Amino acid sequence: MKAIDIEWRHLQVEGETCERCGDTGVLLRGLVANLNRECAPRGVQVTLTETLLGPESIQESNQVLIDGQPLEAGTPAIQVGSSACASCGDLTGREESCRTLELGGESFDVPPAYLIRGEVCRLGQCC
Repeated sequence: MKAIDIEWRHLQVEGETCERCGDTGVLLRGLVANLNRECAPRGVQVTLTETLLGPESIQESNQVLIDGQPLEAGTPAIQVGSSACASCGDLTGREESCRTLELGGESFDVPPAYLIRGEVCRLGQCC
């Protein structure tokens, strides 16, 4: 069986993560479950790995990697940006900006499921 790993890097301070990262976690858990239902019969298993980051690595927070490559590597039109995040600020005690993805004039605080799914399907040739 072919394995595809989705790694999710996110800030965690005293067991808590920011709201954006929390939303990404919910999205990824559901997406991985759906992909496994769809792809397992075709010999592909998708796993989710969480990498917890401290405040010193906040610039990497809410990053999704697929088989070790950032999501944006599979779609060159995606630009990485950032925007103010009060939730991260509450966790770190200072003003913070969170990672965003920008595509087609839109900015996404949470990586869109269709981009993640598309990259997994491309790599696994299972969708």
